[in-house]
Order: sequence, then structure tokens, then C-alpha cells
Amino acid sequence: MVLSVSKSLQCTVLGDGFVGKSSLVERFLGGDFNNEYVATLQDDYTAKCKVNGENLFVNITDIAGEHDDLTSMETPDVFVVCFSLADKDSMESVLNFWIPRIKLQDKETPIVLIGTQSDKRRANRKEHVSTDEGFTLATSIGAAAYVECSAKDTMGVDVAFYSILLASNQCTMGKPSLFKRIYDR
Repeated sequence: MVLSVSKSLQCTVLGDGFVGKSSLVERFLGGDFNNEYVATLQDDYTAKCKVNGENLFVNITDIAGEHDDLTSMETPDVFVVCFSLADKDSMESVLNFWIPRIKLQDKETPIVLIGTQSDKRRANRKEHVSTDEGFTLATSIGAAAYVECSAKDTMGVDVAFYSILLASNQCTMGKPSLFKRIYDR
């Protein structure tokens, strides 16, 4: 008799309101893009996927952008911190608001930094975030990975999800982090 053991991964998605966290989670789960903003207090989702031939249950907690007490929550396997590539203030909020709160709770949990709404970003607009600025932020906070994506057109969504799996050590690809392997070429 062969026993199959399923693993689980808990990730918490954080970031300011209106940056597209819930839309990204919906895309992770194979859902459609919703053009209307729906406020989130805290939504919990579970999805089953196969990683390296094994079942993996991914538990995703989507936190409201105004939620500031992370200490009342269980520490996840990975934090997913989102900001909008079309809103530099949301990027600054990662550094000045979200990362300090994460570090108060747990200094060891990996962080995946995701720049959302790439479909809204325009070059040479000072209120938008460049790819270089995103990488600089990821490096400064010690992120395990940095991904830019758009839930609207699905660009980069699979890479973001895969980066979360790699950061959580649920998918082994060698010692270096995904961030170093992809961007230190």
C-alpha cells in the first residue's frame, strides 16, 4: 500500500488597498478578472496543485489594505507583499508600513515582493514605479523574489505564484533564491 502525504503552504497577501491583491489571488486560483473594486476585510482561499508530483494545498489569506495588526494572525510560510506599479506611494508604504509590521511578527519568514497592475504603468511618469526601483526595494527588504505582473492581462501571474512556491521551499530548485538565479545573470 502506498500512502500519499499532502503538504500545505500558508501564504498571507498584504499591501495597501486598491493595489490589486484580491484580483491577483483570484487569478492564482484560476478565476476571471473583476473590473469592479470589492473591499476585503480578510478572505481565505484554498487551492490544490501538484508540485514535483506531490499534492500541495495552498492556503491564501488576503488581508485588507487597512489591516495593521499582524501580530494577531498566525505566521504564514511566506508573506506576499504587493504594491501597484502605477502608484509610487504604495511602494513607499511597503518599506515604511508593511515590512516593519512583518518584521515585528517574524524576521525569518520569506517575503515575495510583487509589483501589480503593470498594465497601468506608463514610462516616464514620476508617480509610477520602474522595474529598477522595484528591484532596489526588493533588495533593500531582503525579498526572496520580486515579480511584476498584471492580474488584468495575466502577465506574470504564473511567475508570481511559482516564486511564492520557491520562496516557501515547497518546490526545490537548488540553493540560491529565485531572485538571485533569475536576476544575477
